[in-house]
Amino acid sequence: MHSCTAMTSRPKPMSWSTRGPSPIGRDKDSWENAEEFRPERFLGGTIDYNGNDPRFLPFGAGRRGCPGMAFGTRLTELTLANMMYHFDWELPGCQDPDSFELVEASWVSPGLKSALILAVKPL
Repeated sequence: MHSCTAMTSRPKPMSWSTRGPSPIGRDKDSWENAEEFRPERFLGGTIDYNGNDPRFLPFGAGRRGCPGMAFGTRLTELTLANMMYHFDWELPGCQDPDSFELVEASWVSPGLKSALILAVKPL
């Protein structure tokens, strides 16, 4: 077996070497300004946040993905469902409800083309 160079270290011949997600997140070939903390690179566009998108590799994917992702997703859904149940919602100002345009999506339900801004009033 020949020695090889992976990222910044040189493993010894006949040895195993593993890498965590940290070097992937700092790969200059994959990211512009890779050394900077810029979470806004994930804003805009559509990303499959279930861990199947390669842009999530810095956070872990597959078996080594974030263990709290499923919990966070369920907690967000539960919070939103409780808010929808306990409040009345209306369009602010004089917006026409028919002005919102639906777009086809890759999942079961269609999504809105533009953001939906609602006013909350207690029951």
